[in-house]
Amino acid sequence: MRTTRSIPAATRTFTWWATVLLGRRTADASSLTVAARSSRRSRSVDRSGSAIAAYVAIAVYDSVIAVKGGYEPFAVDVDAPWDASAEAAVAAAAHRVLAHHLEAQAATILDPAYEASLATIPNGFAKRLGVAVGEHVAGPPHRPTRRRRLPGAGDLHPTGAADPRRVDPNRADTTDRCVPRADGAVQPPRAQPVPTGRTPDRCPPGSGPREYNEVQAIGSITSTTRTADQTLAARFWAEPPVQQARGSFRRFVDDHDLDIVEASRFMAMVSVTYADALIACFDAKYHYAYWRPVTAIHAGDTDGNAATIADPAWSPLLAGTPNHPKYPSAHSCITPTAGRVIARFLGTRRIDFTVPSLTGLGDRHFTRPRDLTYEVGNARIWGGIHYRSAIEDGTTIARHVARWVGRHHFQPEA
Repeated sequence: MRTTRSIPAATRTFTWWATVLLGRRTADASSLTVAARSSRRSRSVDRSGSAIAAYVAIAVYDSVIAVKGGYEPFAVDVDAPWDASAEAAVAAAAHRVLAHHLEAQAATILDPAYEASLATIPNGFAKRLGVAVGEHVAGPPHRPTRRRRLPGAGDLHPTGAADPRRVDPNRADTTDRCVPRADGAVQPPRAQPVPTGRTPDRCPPGSGPREYNEVQAIGSITSTTRTADQTLAARFWAEPPVQQARGSFRRFVDDHDLDIVEASRFMAMVSVTYADALIACFDAKYHYAYWRPVTAIHAGDTDGNAATIADPAWSPLLAGTPNHPKYPSAHSCITPTAGRVIARFLGTRRIDFTVPSLTGLGDRHFTRPRDLTYEVGNARIWGGIHYRSAIEDGTTIARHVARWVGRHHFQPEA
């Protein structure tokens, strides 16, 4: 049973902006990305919700550390006056980043939220200093850099009317990564490049009839082998992922009574890791461009393998198959990072992490990182939208990115 308690003013300001960010993503749930106008180039630049959340979290973290100290900054090292208001710095930094990426919502939503947030902070010199700190920290270093086009987009077989929104690979901000490309985070172990001019393989090398038949049996909408709890888990993890994740992170901050320094550090750790893993994941997706099970199973008699039986009438449990390549699994690239970040943050393998449902399916609780990794991965197979190799190799990306970010950033001051 969760109890009601008094939340310090500084943390209230932090959670206020966490709620604003969650609310904006909820309002944009019909789209997997948010369009932000780049006035300098007079063209649209698409930013994923996870990338925007990371920009906000970095700006907030660096602003808090500038005032409070205790940890190494991520991007902007500022020696703020000791009497600056950390709450005002948080509000100013979060507002500036969000207004930059969501210009269309600034006047109607973000500006009023900013004014309401500042109104809870006593007027005076400390408040003015805090605003100045937040505005300075949330400047150009937290704005996206030039994007790079990814290969392989033309090889994708769209998944059809179930989800008409095609996710363009050029919406991935592949240059805005924390983990260097040379580190190898974007190379799933089993994947091989798709030869030019050839239809991509249905499954990555190393998978085959076993994985095909597994998804065909347990992932079907009419499956007789999937349990009721597996069906519930598949539907739970099909909820909008950005909103679901942000809600779970805010719940963690509240459950652990984190102060403004630890709250900003945790949110920055998990947001940067999420965004980096997602960038690596989509870089790989559009490089290899493997088919979804729904495409492969309908065409199972065209691969020259007698062990893969075609079923043109087959449908997955989850009707809205994501309209981007299936390999590796995005959920397995990003969601297991939360368990690893929490374990590092708490200094224990027992994470006691709760993910709230957005649609009334009931919250899911996880005791250890491996419990979270197991369920979110298998849920995509139970839902009929991924093969096991996509889960396993996505988890490898999650592990690799979480380890790299944790070892290189958000460390205590020397």
